[in-house]
Amino acid sequence: MRTCLTAVALTAFFVLPASAQPHPAVHPRAVAESIAHDIEENYFNPTRGHEIAAELRANAARGDYDHDTNPLDLAAALTAALHPRDGHFTVRYEGAAAPTAPRNGPPPSPLGSDEAIARENYGFRRIDTLAGSVGVIAMNQFADFDPTEPVATQPARQAADNAIQAVSSARAIIIDLRGSRGGSPAMVGYVAGYFTPAGANIFNTFHSPRGDMSEAPTGDPTRARLLTTPLYILVDGATGSAAESFPYTLQAAHRATIVGERTDGRANPGGPFPAAEGFTVFVSVASPENPITHANWEGTGVQPDVVTTSADALTRAHQLALERIAQADPHGDAAIESQWVLDGLRAQPSPRTAAQLAPYAGDYGLAHIAIDGDHLTYASLRRPPMALYPIGADVFVGAQEPYARYQFERSNGHVTAISVLGAHGPTARYQR
Repeated sequence: MRTCLTAVALTAFFVLPASAQPHPAVHPRAVAESIAHDIEENYFNPTRGHEIAAELRANAARGDYDHDTNPLDLAAALTAALHPRDGHFTVRYEGAAAPTAPRNGPPPSPLGSDEAIARENYGFRRIDTLAGSVGVIAMNQFADFDPTEPVATQPARQAADNAIQAVSSARAIIIDLRGSRGGSPAMVGYVAGYFTPAGANIFNTFHSPRGDMSEAPTGDPTRARLLTTPLYILVDGATGSAAESFPYTLQAAHRATIVGERTDGRANPGGPFPAAEGFTVFVSVASPENPITHANWEGTGVQPDVVTTSADALTRAHQLALERIAQADPHGDAAIESQWVLDGLRAQPSPRTAAQLAPYAGDYGLAHIAIDGDHLTYASLRRPPMALYPIGADVFVGAQEPYARYQFERSNGHVTAISVLGAHGPTARYQR
C-alpha cells in the first residue's frame, strides 16, 4: 500500500479567488450523502467510518447544510463537522477539476503535481550552515519515491542524499519542519534511516483493511549514516502528518531533540476521494502504530522536548547544539569555538545614549565606527555597516558575526584602537 500523510489544510486546490470566478449552486444533501459514502467505503476503521457517515447523514437530514448552496460555504461547513472526528477530514470544492470516476487503490498525493514538487526541490527548500558548524535542512514536505527503483530514476531520493551530504560534516544538525505539510512515509523512513542503525525497530506500521505498511526504509541510505551527530528537529502548530511522523519516530527512539511548539496532530494517512458535484473529501485510509509507544500523534500532536515559540525555535536549537558540542570535549577546539559563538548569540542589544557611545565613534584606519540610534556600527572597506552589541567593558560582538569580538583599547582614558578577536586570538588591530 502506497499512501501519503499530508496536512491538507495547507494544500492549495484553487488558482483563482472566489470573487474572480462565480460558482454554481450545489445540492447540500446530495453532496453530504456522496461524502458519507466515501467515508464508509474508505475509512481505515470500518466501524468508526459507518458511525461518522451516519452522523453526517443525520446532520444533512436535519437540514444543517441546506442553506449552504455556495460550494465554498458547503465545503467549510462539512469540514467543520468532520474535522473533529479525524484531523485529516477536509472537504474541498474543485469544480470541473475534481475527478468523477471512482478510484481503485490508494488515492493520489495531495501535495501537488510531480512538476510542482520538483520545483520545490522535493521539499528540501533550504540548506545552511550556522556559526559553530551547525548544519540546517529546512523541509516543507516529504516527497514520495519508489524505494524499489534505482537511485538514478528517483530525483526525490537524490535530493535527500544531496541535502544530507551538504551537512554531513557539521558538528550538529537541525532539521526545520516548521510549517511542513507532510507527505510520503517512504521519504520519512529514508531520511530517518540516515540517523538510525540499520534494522532499528523504531518505525511506524500503518494498519489498514487493505493491508499493513511499514514506514521502515527498505535498504541502506546512499551515503554514510550519521549515527552520532547531535540532531534537533524544529516543529510548530503547522507541522502536520508525515512531518509529525518524522519527529515522533526519532523522539520515541531517543535519537533527536524536538524543539518548538506542539504539532498539528494529524496521524492517519490517506488522500482526497471524489464526491458529487465537484467536491472531494480527504479520507484517512490507515492509522500508524509506533513500536516503542504503541500509539501515535492523532489529536495530541508531537510534544516538544524543549518548548519555545515557532519564531525562536531555530535560535534555541542552535544554542542547544552549541552547548552540547562544548560539553562533549570541554578542552577541545570545538568546545572553545562553540562557547565563543554561544556567548555571541546570547548577547542582547543594550541601548546606550549618544553620550555613552560617542567615545568609540570615529575612524580607525580601515575600520569606521559610527553611532546608529542606540548602538554602534562597524564598517571596513566595502562591507556594509554591522551593528555592535556590548558584552563587556569595551567589548562588543557583531550582530552577524558571533565568531568575532571587537575590543576597544584605551590610553589615558581615551579610546585609541580597536582589536578584532577570534576564538583563538587577535585577527586584526586598527589604530585611531
